[in-house]
Amino acid sequence: MHQPTEFAQEGRTILPDLIRSFAIIGIVLVNVQLFAFPAEASYFKNAYVTPMDKGADALVNTFFLAKSFALFSFMFGAGLGFQMMSAERKGVSFGPQYARRIVGLLVLGLLHFCFFFTGDILIIYALLGALLYAFRNATPKKLIIAGIILLAVQALIFWLLYGTFFAMEIFAAGEYEAMAVEINEGIAKSVAIFEEGSFWEVAVYRFSELPFVLAILGFQGAAVFAYFLIGLAAVKTGIISDPHAKIWHKLRWISFPVGVVANAYGAYIISQSTVMMSPQTFLGMAIIFTFAPFLAFGYAGWIALLAQGSVGPIKKFLARGGTATLTAYLMQ
Repeated sequence: MHQPTEFAQEGRTILPDLIRSFAIIGIVLVNVQLFAFPAEASYFKNAYVTPMDKGADALVNTFFLAKSFALFSFMFGAGLGFQMMSAERKGVSFGPQYARRIVGLLVLGLLHFCFFFTGDILIIYALLGALLYAFRNATPKKLIIAGIILLAVQALIFWLLYGTFFAMEIFAAGEYEAMAVEINEGIAKSVAIFEEGSFWEVAVYRFSELPFVLAILGFQGAAVFAYFLIGLAAVKTGIISDPHAKIWHKLRWISFPVGVVANAYGAYIISQSTVMMSPQTFLGMAIIFTFAPFLAFGYAGWIALLAQGSVGPIKKFLARGGTATLTAYLMQ
């Protein structure tokens, strides 16, 4: 069996840091459109006016949407495993340490949401991270099976949304139009507050939107927790520290091409829609969320190939961003 590749002077396995680094780069590419426009107007409000705009959006949806956060979540679950192993080596109690980290993550998430970015995921991570603790002693097999089931549930949620909006467009056109009017009124109110309100008025307004935003982010909750579980399983089996493990070869040559083709098709469907809450948009999203795991884990397979061999200055540089992902995420 091959020994894990490590930073020569630091004793760190390089594969996890490379995965984290790739994930954080992908996350900022997905979120940058939310930084560039008012949050409610980021999608389908004449934001993309040129073929280059639309092409860039399609590329991001193909290669990063739901894939970057997948790897980020995968490594969060792996982080629990690493923390457990570290606590065991040091002979300290793991529960209180983990509780402090989860509470700290929740506080950071709330502050980040109110004062910086309404698309924050740290709150969801903190809530689901607390639940993940209950699975710390589960076997890798059970963790992987539960993760696959949850990924199927996540895909089903988006297929049901597609079916719901498809039926509404055909059988309840009046209600569909009324919902569109209500959404537009909400956008106008939000834009007015952000343009005319004081710093604290904007912060209070953002906090008032927390339940709604959590509900929206909750649509991805099943997938987030699935990746948590699979990441924990990856530590328990040891593959996350072994870039030569056979599973990585299979993922890069089987999972990766399937993921690219399917996600490109889903992104193309979304690119043809001009309305956010439309059957066409949700059809594209359903396809992407169904096949995002294929591409995300395909990426991990290729990153494992990069992690093989000696650790030179280029690999060290690429992996450096993965040593402080929370800081990198907040600084974005």
